[in-house]
Parts: sequence; structure tokens; C-alpha cells
Amino acid sequence: MKKQKSLLLLFIFFVSLLLIVTNFYTIKVLSAARAYINGESEYSKGQKDASLYLVTYVESENIGYWHAFNKSITVPKGDNIARNALLSQQADEIARQGFITGKNHPDDIPDMIWLFKNFHNAPFMKKAIDIWASAEPLINQFDTIGNNVHAQIEAGTLSAEQKTVFTKEINFLSSQLSEKESAFSNALGETARDIKGYLLLVNILLILLLLSTIAVYAVKTINNLIMIEKELIVKNKELNDTNKQLEQFTYAASHDLQEPLRMVSSYMGLLQKKYEGQLDEKAQTYIHFAVDGTKRMKTLINDLLNYSRTSITAIEYHEVNTADVISEIKKLFIEDLNEPTAGIFFNNLPVVRANSIQMSQLFQNLISNAMKYRTEAAPQIHIAATKTATHWIFSVRDNGLGIDEQFFEKIFVIFQRLHSNSTHKGTGIGLAICKKIAERHGGEIWLESQKGKGSTFFFSISKNL
Repeated sequence: MKKQKSLLLLFIFFVSLLLIVTNFYTIKVLSAARAYINGESEYSKGQKDASLYLVTYVESENIGYWHAFNKSITVPKGDNIARNALLSQQADEIARQGFITGKNHPDDIPDMIWLFKNFHNAPFMKKAIDIWASAEPLINQFDTIGNNVHAQIEAGTLSAEQKTVFTKEINFLSSQLSEKESAFSNALGETARDIKGYLLLVNILLILLLLSTIAVYAVKTINNLIMIEKELIVKNKELNDTNKQLEQFTYAASHDLQEPLRMVSSYMGLLQKKYEGQLDEKAQTYIHFAVDGTKRMKTLINDLLNYSRTSITAIEYHEVNTADVISEIKKLFIEDLNEPTAGIFFNNLPVVRANSIQMSQLFQNLISNAMKYRTEAAPQIHIAATKTATHWIFSVRDNGLGIDEQFFEKIFVIFQRLHSNSTHKGTGIGLAICKKIAERHGGEIWLESQKGKGSTFFFSISKNL
């Protein structure tokens, strides 16, 4: 499958490249042909001006027209120099100077030289070059007649009969050259039209080939995506079923562990009470460890049950006044807030659509952590809310120990703790529950914190529950 895609993409690239190259060189040929046609206009003008000045010189014998004739005749003579230089494979600079003398635009000359050198034997170009070359003897005759006229005028021997003869010869040559110039333009114009037609046909064929290839590639890609999507749906269903089974197992296992744990705790209590004063210090220590272990195990099991309930219990949403939720939670931390500057501060908290039990659990876990991981300073917890177009965003800011950035992701993973149980008791499940609750409310949870400078936990809930 991958090999087929690679071949299709390679073919698309090749056709696209061929299309670009074809258009580039076709435009280059057409541009050069246009330059030759423009050059022919200057050639024709120079020839016609030379004819007019020479006839006027014959009639008036004014030397000024002789100079004007020589200046005008250099235009077609310059083009002839360029053609002969290219045919004899002389240096491009000689041809360039000839074209400049022929009044061709300097920017067009590189394309004119390129077209002549690469296509002078091509039928369309050879025909135009042959017409161009056949005009050169006529230009030379013009030059010869001009020199004869000038010589006789200078010698004072030009008669009226000779003036008539020269005038007829000049007009005849001009007429022949005009025909050549028209044929030259027609040959290149016909070529340009043919190339334009061929270009249109080639473009249509290449574009159709490109579109059909892209269509084949698109169909294959869409089919692959459909197949992948179907596979993902099956895999997601299997994963969801597995997760549900795992959550149900966790809930059942945690619930079933409660009974033997209560039995162990009860018998250890009875043992401690019955033999109080009869056991040595080491035995008392062992009993204490056993009782403490059962208490921590009970806490862990209860947290696991809460986590499982958060995941598998059907959730109902209704209007929840978050200010009332915080007010109720404050009552649970009365003893922690006895210090004069301690407090849980909030105002203007919104009424949102959520599950009241889970919202209470989320806030309680965050506030409990803020109280647990405090510094020597009195705990100060600030709660605020802002809104976006789609979500409510709550923040819980404390002045506690702070968290290093490298642990920002770790703390939301179940059973992950940053402190030992000897310094700060806990199971490492609280923030995992917070994350699960935020997700079930169409949001997420994150934090900003610096070690030793407190933490701010943010969580969002959707407005469209």
C-alpha cells in the first residue's frame, strides 16, 4: 500500500514537473518569437525610412538626407550581422551587438539568441530565417544604389533620367523588402499560433492526467482512512469495554477488601484492649504498626472506590452554585483556618451546569491539598472564575510549598506522590480524581507553580452540559 502511494506521488510530481517545464519553455519560445516580430517592425521601419530618405536625396541632393539614409539602413544591416554571427557560430556578443544595432530591446536579446541557436533547424524557425536571409541581398543592393547616387551627386553628374531610374529601382527594392518583411512576420505569427494551440492541447492532456492521478490517489487515501477509522472504532470499543471491566473490577475488589480489613482492624483493637499492660513495648509497637497499616489501607481503598465511582457512575448535570459549594467546604477546614491571616477567599463565583457532588469533591481535593502542602505561613487560598465562549475556567491559588515544573504531569497520575507518607499523608489519588471529574465535565485541569512560591490549579468545565 505504501509503495503504491509512493509511486502515485512520484507520478504526480513527474507530471507536475513536466507541466511546469513545458509551460516554461513554451512561454520562452513565444516570448522570443514575439521579440523577433517586434524586431521585424524596427527592421521594416528602418528599411522604409532608408528608402524614403534615399529617394528624397536623389530628388533634392541635400546631403542631410544622405546621412539620414545611412543611419536608417544600419537597422536592417545590424539584424543581418546578428543572423550571420549565429549561423557561423561566432561569439554571442557579436550577435548581441547586431541585435542592439537593429533596435531590439536588450531584455529580449538573450531569448532571441537562445531560440535561434536551439531551433534554427526547426521547420517553423528555418522558414523565417530563410526569408530573413533572402532579404539581405536586397539590403545590400539598397546600399549599393545609395553609394552610386551619392558618388554621382558628389561628382555633379546625376542627370534627370538617372534620377528617374534610381527612384524606380529604390521603390522596387522597397516593395520587394516589404513583401519579405510581411512573409517573415507571417511565418513567426503562424508559428506562435501553432505553438499556442499545441500548448493548450498539451496543458489539457497533462492537467487531465494530473487530475486523474490525484483522483486515484484521493480515492485510495479516502478508502484507507475509512478502513483506519473502522479499525479505530473497533479498537476504541474494545478499549472502552476493557476500561469499564477494569473499573468495575477495581470497584468490586476495593469493596470486597473492606470486610477482611474491618475484621483485621477489629481483632487488633480487641487484642490491644485485652492485653493492655501485659505486653512489652515491642509488642505494643507491632500492634500499633498493624492498626496504623489497616487505617492507611482503609483510606487507600476508600480513595480507590471514589476514583472508580467517578469513572463508572452515571452522571447527572444540574444548576450548581459554586459559591455555596465553597462555603460548605470551608466548614470542613475550620480548625485549619484558626490563624488570624488564614482563609479561603472568593467572590462572584458563578452558577454553572455540573454535577454538584463531583464539583464539591473536586474543590475539596484541591483545597485539602493546599492545606496539606502548606509552609509555616498561615494558609491563604483564593478561588476565582472566568469564562470563555465555551467553558468556565476556575482557579485555586495557594501560598504553599509549590511544585517543580518537571512534576506538572506526574501529579495527575494515579498513585503518584511527591512526598513520603511520613511527612505528608495521602494515597496519590486525589488529583487523579480531580482530572477525571474535569474530563467528565468536558474540560481539563492544569497548574502553574514555582517551588517555594505556591501553586495555582486551573480546571475548566464546558458550558454545554
